[in-house]
Amino acid sequence: MKTFLLLFVLTSWGIQAQTIHDLIWDTSVGTSLNLTIKVGETVRWTWTDNLRHSVVSQPGSSESFDSEEFTEINHVFEYTFTVVGTNPYICGVHTQTMGGTITVEEALSDKEFSLKNISLSPNPAKDFLTLNIPNGLDLKTVTIYNILGKEINSTPYLGSKINISNLPSGMYLLKLNTSNSSITKRFFKH
Repeated sequence: MKTFLLLFVLTSWGIQAQTIHDLIWDTSVGTSLNLTIKVGETVRWTWTDNLRHSVVSQPGSSESFDSEEFTEINHVFEYTFTVVGTNPYICGVHTQTMGGTITVEEALSDKEFSLKNISLSPNPAKDFLTLNIPNGLDLKTVTIYNILGKEINSTPYLGSKINISNLPSGMYLLKLNTSNSSITKRFFKH
């Protein structure tokens, strides 16, 4: 029963987990309170002085938001961004001295996320390096570089085992390419 309860709590927490970016909101912040986030992430402004403030999107902003005016210390305004673009904003009361821009970028695509989840084993390796590749990822080429960046070998991707038996001992970089992106992983040869 305890295991089930723990699993339920952890699952519920995981479902609700979200990235929240905290910004202090008072007259000392200036006009360059800029932030770059991903689609679906939330920005939370917290009032840290007892002056009247608001958070208001400006004309040309990708999304429209307005906190209304509040005076309380520790008042919080949250907004979850859902559209890629730039969102200039100001304090509606202190229009010339408080503001910034929230830039919203695409979240990682499933393929980009999969590419980041490729792992190598064993590492360090002696003769063969095995790529653990998420399903659905279409690797095209595999390139090995020495630590100085000199290309040692480049081949089409033919399977999850890469022969490294002919390499001298040391550290290497393995660049894995799909048709539109790549990632570089480090490995050690015994």
